[in-house]
Amino acid sequence: MDWFSAGRNERGRGVAGKLTRLILLVALASLAGCGFHLRGQAALPFNTAFVEAGPDSVIASKLRNFLGQQNKLTDQKALATTIIRLSGENRAKTILSLSGAGKVREYRLTHKITVSAVNRQGKEILAPADIELIRDFSFSDEQLLAKEAEEASLRRDMDEDTLRQILRRLAFVQQP
Repeated sequence: MDWFSAGRNERGRGVAGKLTRLILLVALASLAGCGFHLRGQAALPFNTAFVEAGPDSVIASKLRNFLGQQNKLTDQKALATTIIRLSGENRAKTILSLSGAGKVREYRLTHKITVSAVNRQGKEILAPADIELIRDFSFSDEQLLAKEAEEASLRRDMDEDTLRQILRRLAFVQQP
């Protein structure tokens, strides 16, 4: 290949590159023009909230952190416009299947919690709703550390998913 044909290929890539950028720019402009935007977080329809839960509730801690970041958390029940109740939180790990030799091959992780809310006067504004998450994962004695890390990751994901479900329910609370 001589330098002349190499230069022509360079110019060809330049034109193709400019054309690609132009197409990308037109596509982005059309998306912006149609009003497309990413779904944001739903606004919570209350000013202050108090979270009632058991002392060891992981979800209550995450919910308090979130509400604190939104400046909607109060540590005094009497000052709250909404009282969020988390009850019956239960985490379990059960054997799902065994190998022919009697070794565990799969586990099932479950996480259950009930959420409800009342206003300052004690009137129910969110009926008790059960949230239950289930995750299955395979297990191997040869990969013990990796499987423990996988289980921890699944637990974190379940916690985040539970929190998102609670927040979605709270976003539709009707204040009297």
